Amino acid sequence: MKAKPADASSAVRPSDHGGHSAWEIERRGLEWVADADRRGTPRGLFWPWAAPNINVIIVAFGMYAAAFGVGWLSATIAAAIGTVLSFVLVGLASLAGQQGGVPTMVTSRAAFGHHGNKVPAVLSYLVLVGWETVGAVLSTLAAKTVVLRLNPGIDPKPIMVVTFLTVIVGSTLVGVYGLHVILRVQKWLTIVFTALTGVYLVLTMPRISFSVAGHFSWAGFAGVVGFAAALFGLGWVNCAADYSRYLPRTASRRGVVGWTTFGGSAAPVLLLMFGILLAAGDPAIAEEAVTDPVGALTAHLPTWFLIPYLTFAVLSFVSSSIMDLYSSGLVLLAIGVRLPRRATVLIDAGLVALGGGYVAFAAPTFFAPFQAFLSVVGVPVAAWTGIFLVDLWQRRRHGYDQAALYDSAGAYGRINKVGVGSLIAATAVGLGLVTSQDPHIGPLLGYLFTQAARNGSLGTSNLGLFVALGLAALTYALAHRVTDPGRNRSRLATGPRDDDRPQPTPSQHNSPLPSTARVPVHEQRESAGA
Repeated sequence: MKAKPADASSAVRPSDHGGHSAWEIERRGLEWVADADRRGTPRGLFWPWAAPNINVIIVAFGMYAAAFGVGWLSATIAAAIGTVLSFVLVGLASLAGQQGGVPTMVTSRAAFGHHGNKVPAVLSYLVLVGWETVGAVLSTLAAKTVVLRLNPGIDPKPIMVVTFLTVIVGSTLVGVYGLHVILRVQKWLTIVFTALTGVYLVLTMPRISFSVAGHFSWAGFAGVVGFAAALFGLGWVNCAADYSRYLPRTASRRGVVGWTTFGGSAAPVLLLMFGILLAAGDPAIAEEAVTDPVGALTAHLPTWFLIPYLTFAVLSFVSSSIMDLYSSGLVLLAIGVRLPRRATVLIDAGLVALGGGYVAFAAPTFFAPFQAFLSVVGVPVAAWTGIFLVDLWQRRRHGYDQAALYDSAGAYGRINKVGVGSLIAATAVGLGLVTSQDPHIGPLLGYLFTQAARNGSLGTSNLGLFVALGLAALTYALAHRVTDPGRNRSRLATGPRDDDRPQPTPSQHNSPLPSTARVPVHEQRESAGA
């Protein structure tokens, strides 16, 4: 299925009024996207979700899935279920952007209140910066392994530093330019990654094995599902609307969900299965992947492919990081930071440099802190996802009060106690039902398990993810009701205010789901970045 080149870039790009170059820095921040500035088709969403998920590191993640011990077939099915369903959630959340016209963490204010939304916004920021850090660390570890393979006597640290900085600088540069450039770059990278992945799979194919090992258990099966869900879709759902908000409201809703799901999950399902089979065929590689997941995958590669492999690994993490940097910058604005969007990207890059520098050059292992990161952030993100999607469903007829999304005195108020309370309660329960191997984080988790359950298969089942999502969604659905925003129109406050700038007129509303367009809003530009 081929999309026209224009679709890949125009699916979510700002309009080029005044003859602006397609490579000009995007100035829009949190502002509402007017109907006149929307263009493209849902097919264009394939590229931004495919590129960061065609990554050789996913083969190593397949080995982690194999460690649950349910056998290669059960592990493959469970990994596929977790990956696909988690990206269905991303696709559903993308509808809020396509029909709402604002970033995810602005729409989220309807469920949590203008200031109450800062709780999930801070969480979302930590998740995005955390994934940026993971990408920088893994590329650095890959550089170390490749250098030592080529010249065992060399000091790898200079090359590691250069690789680490390359990922940060490269992703920051594209992130500063903004969404229209991201879409173009991701299309090119998707094509390159597909070719290099094919070469890698062919070279490694002799090492895989279909031998049956382990025994099936529902707890282990659920553990793989939860692991895959936290690894993929749940790490993206909090920024899904950021990449669909320039699509026309008349675009197919099924297309938005379908292309997002297909783009994000197709390659991971294949690569996870390959990693599971590789772990069965070569247990030594799986053991080495615990400390150096990217480097372990070079064990049986021919020397001539090591440099292309390293290039592939670095570009893969750049592809993922540019989306995280872009969205984390928008989240920082939603929290209330008064800076141009491009300046927030630079702040994020600085944080990644600090955190990634420690993990890459000082931490003794990778898997334990990585698994702890997935557990700790996956639970509250799952809870937020349940609340956000229920709120989106509740507003399918009445829509959003556009002015209230930017006004703490508006219809959504300062704090929605139902939304914030559901998030906190579901997170507290969920964290008590997950465990971690990390010696520092592990003792703080799983407090609702008995000691036997904590140390058994139930403790590794990631039960807390499912409970947090379901409990948060159910609590919010039962306790929250939506009224027509037309009956509760927000007013524009006079004088100084602590809300976002600029403000739309209060009489204009927009529905998150209906296909009929409502009154368009004049384009709002980020004044600080203009």
